[in-house]
Amino acid sequence: MYDQRKFLENPRYVARIELVEMVSGLLLVFFLWGHFTMLGSILISEDRMNEHAQFLESLYLAQIGSVGVAFLLLFHFFAAGRKLPMRLREQVAFWKLARKLRHGDTWLWLVQAVTGMLILVFASIHLAFALTTFPIEAEKSSMRVAETLGWLYAPMIPVLGLHLGVGLYRIVVKWTSFGRGKGSAIQWALTAAFVGVGYWILWTFWTIGLAYLQ
Repeated sequence: MYDQRKFLENPRYVARIELVEMVSGLLLVFFLWGHFTMLGSILISEDRMNEHAQFLESLYLAQIGSVGVAFLLLFHFFAAGRKLPMRLREQVAFWKLARKLRHGDTWLWLVQAVTGMLILVFASIHLAFALTTFPIEAEKSSMRVAETLGWLYAPMIPVLGLHLGVGLYRIVVKWTSFGRGKGSAIQWALTAAFVGVGYWILWTFWTIGLAYLQ
């Protein structure tokens, strides 16, 4: 957990780290929606998804992007993770304080911390498959979802949606003139949209994969 005494000694440094955390988080959000756009082309047809994947791979954007996202994810985790209560004593103290304060933003921060750690594990597994199974193909991806990875992706979609929504809410409240009311509306709207689209894409992959396996 970040030592608050360091904040008092050098608040500008901490402010810069906060800015780095925000920028890296926004870059990951943009990548995630771009990734969803490519995967979402399966909703049109398998050929359309294959065309998008082949275009990205021909420019080595998929290969370089996967490695770049892995480093960006770690960078964001270390920038944001400095505030996490790592020791048991700190965790107990935070839990007691959260229950005492009963403040919504405190619980949202806890949700973001927990989902962030889950995403780090999930992303490691996903990137390991992505980096070792090129080229990207609709048939291969759908069969992998139907056979094994679908059960991993299903619970991770709401986890990703919550982390994305809470993160953007905190950015809106901290860095803009919007109040908590508008920020909360943006948070839940984006979370609902992400989860809804995510499950639609996953269900499409699953049904196509099951058809191939029969």
